[in-house]
Amino acid sequence: MLLTAALGVLGVASGALAARMAELQIVLIPVSLASLALGHYFAYRQGAGGRRQRVMLWIATPASLALWVAPWMLR
Repeated sequence: MLLTAALGVLGVASGALAARMAELQIVLIPVSLASLALGHYFAYRQGAGGRRQRVMLWIATPASLALWVAPWMLR
């Protein structure tokens, strides 16, 4: 019973946080795009970045793209 109530409160708090973060979406998308671009630059410049770093970056890139597109696709 206590776990159910705690999860309910956590869900409501997460929803409130998501509503506040939606206002910042205009700023957060360019910041995340710049971060990914900088990550690709550092991963692929001469003599830097290992295979593991590049793989993780390529996993993060489509995940970020999916999260950018999701709000418009769900309307």
